[in-house]
Order: sequence, then structure tokens, then C-alpha cells
Amino acid sequence: MRKFKISKAAIKRAQARADKLPLLNNSIRKGEGSLVAYIGEEVAKAVLGGEIEDTYDYDLRYGSKTVDVKTKERTVPPRPNYNCTVADFNTKQKCDEYAFVSVLSDLTYAWFLGKIEKKGFYEQASFYKEGELDPDSPPTKSFYFRADCYNIPIRNLE
Repeated sequence: MRKFKISKAAIKRAQARADKLPLLNNSIRKGEGSLVAYIGEEVAKAVLGGEIEDTYDYDLRYGSKTVDVKTKERTVPPRPNYNCTVADFNTKQKCDEYAFVSVLSDLTYAWFLGKIEKKGFYEQASFYKEGELDPDSPPTKSFYFRADCYNIPIRNLE
């Protein structure tokens, strides 16, 4: 994991992009996650290089690789046992890799958690149905999945 201080300039660029984005089909957070998602793309670009490309299938291209960046907003820093998630309705996206980023909800810090080839992700990931209890959620704060999804622990990423 690599930790980054989120700059005001990065937030401003991400906010400008989020302001232009219409509500997407299947948006789990009803558009509320756009700013955090775009910050995640900025972080992935800082690590991997390449260029951000707004396509349905991927967010970033570096070299010959296309990457879909998956970002989670968190209230605490990530730990290696925390999960990275791909919603089931995103499995058809044509990308080579997934990259995962966590962003603190106060937008102060972000972590590039790692990346994994798409095929390897689905070989290792666990599937959960919408409404199921996340078996990894702490006993004091139960989390129920908001959509069908696949999870993989951060420690399994490259």
C-alpha cells in the first residue's frame, strides 16, 4: 500500500470532472461517490503513469494495459485484511487489470492498495449477494452488501 496526501489541486480536478458527470446506471451511491472515484483515478495515475481515459470499460491506460480503477471511501485507513470490491454489474467491462484505491472520507489521504489482472481477480475473489451480511465486517458494525459483488483482500493484490 502507498499512502498519498490529497492535494487541493487534485480535489479541484476531480470535482470539476464529477460536476460534469450525469448519474450513471447502477450507481450504488446514486452519484455520491463520483468525487471519490475521480480522486482514486488521480492516485492510480500517479502510481501507474499513463493517461486517464473516461470510457465505460476502463479508466486509465498505461503502456498496453487498460485499468479500471475501483475506489472506496473509508472512515479509517485501510488494513491488509480489508476487501477490495467489484460489483457484479461491472464484470463485463473490457479491461486488463483492476487497480484499487481507498480515500478517507475527509479527503485528506488516499492509499493505492495495489492492482491485479482481471482474470486473476475472479479466480481468487469471493462472491456475495445483495443483502447478505459481510462476514468480514466487525461485530460492532455489521455491513450488508448493497449489490451483488466480488471481494478480494488487499493483501492478495500486486
